Amino acid sequence: MSDNISVRFAYDRALTRRAMTGWWQSIVPPEPFLKRAIIWAGIWFGLLLVTFAITAYGLTPYFTVAGLAGAGVMVAAFSYLQRTRMSRFWDEVGSHWDRAGETQVDFNQMGVRIRDGVSERRLKWSAIDAIKTVKGGTVFRSAVSMLVVPDAALPGGMTAKDFRAQLTDWRTS
Repeated sequence: MSDNISVRFAYDRALTRRAMTGWWQSIVPPEPFLKRAIIWAGIWFGLLLVTFAITAYGLTPYFTVAGLAGAGVMVAAFSYLQRTRMSRFWDEVGSHWDRAGETQVDFNQMGVRIRDGVSERRLKWSAIDAIKTVKGGTVFRSAVSMLVVPDAALPGGMTAKDFRAQLTDWRTS
Protein backbone atom coordinates (compact mmCIF):
# COMPACT_ATOMS: atom_id res chain seq x y z
CA MET A 1 0.00 0.00 0.00
CA SER A 2 0.91 3.65 -0.30
CA ASP A 3 2.82 5.66 2.34
CA ASN A 4 0.63 8.70 1.72
CA ILE A 5 -2.83 9.26 0.24
CA SER A 6 -3.74 12.78 -0.88
CA VAL A 7 -7.19 13.90 -1.99
CA ARG A 8 -8.63 17.25 -3.12
CA PHE A 9 -12.32 18.02 -3.27
CA ALA A 10 -14.97 20.71 -2.97
CA TYR A 11 -17.93 20.67 -0.59
CA ASP A 12 -20.79 18.46 -1.77
CA ARG A 13 -24.02 19.34 0.04
CA ALA A 14 -25.86 16.11 -0.83
CA LEU A 15 -22.93 13.92 0.24
CA THR A 16 -22.52 15.83 3.49
CA ARG A 17 -26.22 15.40 4.30
CA ARG A 18 -25.90 11.63 3.76
CA ALA A 19 -22.72 11.64 5.82
CA MET A 20 -24.51 13.19 8.80
CA THR A 21 -26.44 9.93 9.14
CA GLY A 22 -23.20 7.97 9.19
CA TRP A 23 -21.76 10.46 11.67
CA TRP A 24 -24.53 10.21 14.26
CA GLN A 25 -24.95 6.45 13.75
CA SER A 26 -21.26 6.05 14.61
CA ILE A 27 -22.16 7.54 18.01
CA VAL A 28 -25.68 6.14 18.53
CA PRO A 29 -26.26 3.04 16.40
CA PRO A 30 -29.88 2.33 15.44
CA GLU A 31 -31.76 -0.04 17.72
CA PRO A 32 -32.21 -3.61 16.47
CA PHE A 33 -35.33 -4.17 14.38
CA LEU A 34 -36.89 -6.61 16.89
CA LYS A 35 -36.55 -4.10 19.73
CA ARG A 36 -38.18 -1.34 17.64
CA ALA A 37 -40.97 -3.72 16.57
CA ILE A 38 -41.70 -4.65 20.20
CA ILE A 39 -41.78 -0.97 21.25
CA TRP A 40 -44.20 -0.06 18.44
CA ALA A 41 -46.37 -3.10 19.18
CA GLY A 42 -46.55 -1.90 22.80
CA ILE A 43 -47.55 1.60 21.71
CA TRP A 44 -50.34 0.30 19.45
CA PHE A 45 -51.51 -2.11 22.16
CA GLY A 46 -51.67 0.84 24.58
CA LEU A 47 -53.79 2.79 22.07
CA LEU A 48 -56.09 -0.21 21.75
CA LEU A 49 -56.49 -0.29 25.55
CA VAL A 50 -57.28 3.45 25.58
CA THR A 51 -59.91 2.89 22.88
CA PHE A 52 -61.51 0.09 24.93
CA ALA A 53 -61.45 2.26 28.07
CA ILE A 54 -63.14 5.14 26.23
CA THR A 55 -65.78 2.77 24.87
CA ALA A 56 -66.32 1.27 28.36
CA TYR A 57 -67.26 4.74 29.64
CA GLY A 58 -69.95 4.94 26.97
CA LEU A 59 -68.04 7.33 24.72
CA THR A 60 -67.49 6.73 21.05
CA PRO A 61 -64.11 5.33 19.95
CA TYR A 62 -63.95 8.25 17.51
CA PHE A 63 -62.25 10.19 20.32
CA THR A 64 -59.24 7.91 19.83
CA VAL A 65 -59.39 8.42 16.07
CA ALA A 66 -59.57 12.19 16.57
CA GLY A 67 -56.61 12.04 18.95
CA LEU A 68 -54.58 10.04 16.44
CA ALA A 69 -55.48 12.51 13.68
CA GLY A 70 -54.37 15.38 15.92
CA ALA A 71 -51.12 13.59 16.68
CA GLY A 72 -50.61 13.06 12.94
CA VAL A 73 -51.05 16.78 12.30
CA MET A 74 -48.51 17.55 15.04
CA VAL A 75 -45.98 15.08 13.58
CA ALA A 76 -46.46 16.56 10.09
CA ALA A 77 -45.99 20.11 11.41
CA PHE A 78 -42.88 19.09 13.36
CA SER A 79 -41.42 17.31 10.30
CA TYR A 80 -42.01 20.35 8.10
CA LEU A 81 -40.45 22.74 10.61
CA GLN A 82 -37.50 20.40 11.19
CA ARG A 83 -36.83 20.12 7.44
CA THR A 84 -36.91 23.89 6.97
CA ARG A 85 -34.60 24.40 9.95
CA MET A 86 -32.19 21.75 8.68
CA SER A 87 -32.26 23.33 5.23
CA ARG A 88 -31.15 26.62 6.78
CA PHE A 89 -28.48 24.72 8.71
CA TRP A 90 -27.14 23.18 5.48
CA ASP A 91 -27.17 26.61 3.82
CA GLU A 92 -24.98 27.93 6.65
CA VAL A 93 -22.62 24.96 6.50
CA GLY A 94 -22.46 25.35 2.72
CA SER A 95 -21.61 29.05 3.00
CA HIS A 96 -18.64 28.13 5.21
CA TRP A 97 -17.38 25.63 2.65
CA ASP A 98 -17.92 28.13 -0.15
CA ARG A 99 -15.52 30.47 1.69
CA ALA A 100 -13.11 27.62 2.41
CA GLY A 101 -12.89 26.58 -1.23
CA GLU A 102 -11.21 23.33 -2.16
CA THR A 103 -10.11 20.99 0.64
CA GLN A 104 -6.79 19.13 0.55
CA VAL A 105 -6.48 16.11 2.83
CA ASP A 106 -3.31 14.08 3.33
CA PHE A 107 -3.46 10.71 5.07
CA ASN A 108 -0.40 8.82 6.27
CA GLN A 109 0.73 6.54 9.07
CA MET A 110 0.97 9.48 11.49
CA GLY A 111 -2.57 10.76 10.93
CA VAL A 112 -4.58 13.23 8.87
CA ARG A 113 -3.76 16.76 7.69
CA ILE A 114 -6.73 18.83 6.45
CA ARG A 115 -6.22 22.18 4.69
CA ASP A 116 -8.59 24.58 2.98
CA GLY A 117 -8.76 28.30 2.29
CA VAL A 118 -9.66 29.22 5.88
CA SER A 119 -8.14 26.59 8.17
CA GLU A 120 -5.62 23.84 8.72
CA ARG A 121 -6.01 20.91 11.11
CA ARG A 122 -3.89 17.91 12.01
CA LEU A 123 -5.29 14.83 13.68
CA LYS A 124 -3.47 11.78 14.98
CA TRP A 125 -5.21 8.49 14.26
CA SER A 126 -6.07 8.23 17.95
CA ALA A 127 -8.28 11.32 17.47
CA ILE A 128 -10.37 9.58 14.79
CA ASP A 129 -13.26 7.90 16.60
CA ALA A 130 -14.94 6.26 13.60
CA ILE A 131 -14.59 5.68 9.87
CA LYS A 132 -17.95 5.01 8.19
CA THR A 133 -19.05 4.27 4.65
CA VAL A 134 -21.79 6.34 3.02
CA LYS A 135 -23.08 6.20 -0.53
CA GLY A 136 -20.44 8.06 -2.54
CA GLY A 137 -17.90 8.63 0.21
CA THR A 138 -16.22 7.98 3.54
CA VAL A 139 -17.01 9.76 6.82
CA PHE A 140 -14.42 10.36 9.53
CA ARG A 141 -15.65 11.33 12.99
CA SER A 142 -13.46 13.02 15.57
CA ALA A 143 -15.41 13.96 18.69
CA VAL A 144 -18.29 16.09 17.35
CA SER A 145 -16.69 17.04 14.04
CA MET A 146 -16.66 15.09 10.82
CA LEU A 147 -14.86 15.01 7.50
CA VAL A 148 -16.44 13.61 4.35
CA VAL A 149 -14.17 12.41 1.55
CA PRO A 150 -15.99 11.78 -1.75
CA ASP A 151 -15.08 8.53 -3.52
CA ALA A 152 -14.65 10.59 -6.71
CA ALA A 153 -11.69 12.42 -5.08
CA LEU A 154 -9.66 9.25 -4.52
CA PRO A 155 -6.39 8.91 -6.44
CA GLY A 156 -6.59 7.10 -9.78
CA GLY A 157 -6.75 3.34 -9.47
CA MET A 158 -7.73 3.38 -5.79
CA THR A 159 -11.12 1.98 -4.89
CA ALA A 160 -13.12 3.19 -1.91
CA LYS A 161 -12.71 -0.25 -0.34
CA ASP A 162 -8.90 -0.09 -0.69
CA PHE A 163 -8.92 3.48 0.69
CA ARG A 164 -10.86 2.52 3.81
CA ALA A 165 -8.75 -0.63 4.29
CA GLN A 166 -5.53 1.44 4.23
CA LEU A 167 -6.95 4.01 6.64
CA THR A 168 -8.20 1.32 9.01
CA ASP A 169 -4.75 -0.30 8.90
CA TRP A 170 -3.05 3.01 9.80
CA ARG A 171 -5.65 3.76 12.46
CA THR A 172 -5.27 0.40 14.21
CA SER A 173 -1.47 0.06 13.95
